[in-house]
Amino acid sequence: MLKRMISLALVMLLVIAVSVQAGAATLVPYRGYEYNADGESVPAPVGYEPLAFYIGPDMGTTLLNKPTDMCVYNGQIFILDSGNSRILVTDGDMKVVREIGEITVDGQALNYKDAQGLYVCGNGNILIADTTGCRIIECDNTGKGIRVFGKPETAMIADSILFSVKKVIRDYNGITYAVVDGINDGAVTFMSDGSFGGFFASNEVEQTAQVIMNYVWRRFMTEDQIRNSKTASPPSITNFDIAEKGFLYTVTQSSEKESSVRLLNFKGSNLEDETEFGDLEWDRKIKNSVSTTFCDVDVDGDNYVYLLDSARGRVFVYSADGYFVTVFGGIGERLGLMASATAVETLDDKVYVLDSVRGAVTVFTENDYVATLKTAMNYLDRGKYTESREYWEKVLKYNSNSTIAYYGIGLALDEEGNYTEAMKYFKLARENEAYSRAFKEARREFIKKNFIWLILAAVAVLTGIILLSRFLKSKFGRKNAYERSHLEGKFTAPLFTMFHPIDGFERLKKEKRWSLVLCLGILVALFLTLTAKWFLTGFSYNTNRPIDYNVFITLLQAFLIVLVASFANWAACTLIEGKGKLIDIISTVVYSLVPMILAELLFVVLSSVFTLEESAFLYTVEILGYVWTAVVMVAGLMSIHEFSFGKTVLSIVLTFIGIAIIIFLAILFVGLLQQVVSFFKSLWSEAIIMS
Repeated sequence: MLKRMISLALVMLLVIAVSVQAGAATLVPYRGYEYNADGESVPAPVGYEPLAFYIGPDMGTTLLNKPTDMCVYNGQIFILDSGNSRILVTDGDMKVVREIGEITVDGQALNYKDAQGLYVCGNGNILIADTTGCRIIECDNTGKGIRVFGKPETAMIADSILFSVKKVIRDYNGITYAVVDGINDGAVTFMSDGSFGGFFASNEVEQTAQVIMNYVWRRFMTEDQIRNSKTASPPSITNFDIAEKGFLYTVTQSSEKESSVRLLNFKGSNLEDETEFGDLEWDRKIKNSVSTTFCDVDVDGDNYVYLLDSARGRVFVYSADGYFVTVFGGIGERLGLMASATAVETLDDKVYVLDSVRGAVTVFTENDYVATLKTAMNYLDRGKYTESREYWEKVLKYNSNSTIAYYGIGLALDEEGNYTEAMKYFKLARENEAYSRAFKEARREFIKKNFIWLILAAVAVLTGIILLSRFLKSKFGRKNAYERSHLEGKFTAPLFTMFHPIDGFERLKKEKRWSLVLCLGILVALFLTLTAKWFLTGFSYNTNRPIDYNVFITLLQAFLIVLVASFANWAACTLIEGKGKLIDIISTVVYSLVPMILAELLFVVLSSVFTLEESAFLYTVEILGYVWTAVVMVAGLMSIHEFSFGKTVLSIVLTFIGIAIIIFLAILFVGLLQQVVSFFKSLWSEAIIMS
């Protein structure tokens, strides 16, 4: 027994040691996360792990001094050691192969200290953005000078602007693009012969509140005032890289501290309008918020995009289609963290991040999780959905929060013809359009299998509708113009006024047969209908999140808006001699809501039957309900106020003005109330301090 206990203890210790060793291998100083379909961060495995940290002596050279940029070419890494005015060329293991110092062009030795940009062209030539020298230096791969690009002689660039080049790149056609400090019209371009080629891809002016206000004020300025005023200018491009087919990825740091990423074609048109990059969540405590600040972009051989966030020292990885892959890195001093990240490059399965403050390069390597994820995405990109399924299933074993994995499995099941199962995965991925397509095919199969029964059911329903309509007509219809319908009762009046608004509301007013209880019931029905629409609308049409449901806002929509509109109409019509009392107006407005409520309920029911391709019919039903309600309401108000049509239109215009005034006063009251509360809080605090 003692031997067995000792053996068991040794086995347990061995298991613990292996677990600790495995855990230590993946221990990193940053957390992994990704964003779900709702834009919320959720835990995810770390995709890249820090491999090594290199300073100058580790590379076989002296210490680096404020390195600013990197570039990968032909398996080698070119590092712009700006403070030392040199370029270090290393292999993939960060061992220096050669150094390039001063570059001689036309017999003149050129120093490029404090240069900020470096690029190695397809033919091996090196471009240096000599910022302080206000020029672009071109040399061959060994450092032999070729030519210098200076400030173009053109009226399009003001004489007061220095040609302070920050970043430079050259495309496959030999066109050179330069980001110049102070030029907001886009990148300055040079043709292959060195001539000025104009500007490329200017950013748009940010439509901030200040910009809009300045635009309005300029409409009222004189010509002299306009000349002396400041005009809004678009933010300059921060950095760029060449993608597949010669397209350019650009990153921009705006004045609003929000980074934007664009994929530009040869015309400068943005192909990434709908994709959101970087951290999507924001801190409501503005003083603690740090926005994503992209300072560099790199595209690897498989067209994965690596975006470097200098604010947090993180690298965001995306596929060519904009799908989030992983994020890694951070600010700090441990391995895997940076003090001031300035450049990112990729080589094979490694990512190199340059730290200008520490004068070092941190190397990251992808792990099994991101390798599996990339394999699945590559199959997805090539349209091989079935082949990708096994890899998506492996991804889910690593990360059950992976939205793209559910989407990939759904596509595989859809391609296999298993539409019902595919719908489940599309629902987990929150992919409404894909769900709708799968639902269309599943519905088609269901109709084929049950065609006879569906025809019989349709005939039965149609027969039932005809018989029911005849029964209702005989039961509730008027036999002649002098008799009342059974629908003209106190609690069935809203149904009658749907079809006879003028006659119905006039009689209800004269006989004072309004029911406040019925009004309350209709408003409750409206509240429940709005709630049902939020939660029960078919998935193809439902983009709402249950967590975002706000019962207070729904109550405002159902009750307060109706009451405010009624009070505004009463106040407006009092000024123009309207005959309706407040109870008449409230009852008329509330009774008129019945068609809209019925249309919304029908929308909720039909949304689970129709696909997105058939949305026109569905939205037509909803619009007809709103139009019907509007017609009944206008006719009812005209009847109870005893207005002509023209005067009714005037009353409605005055009602909207009254609603605007009420909202303004409510906002003003809330603001004053907050100030009063703040005042008494300060008095209370001072009293406590003095006591």
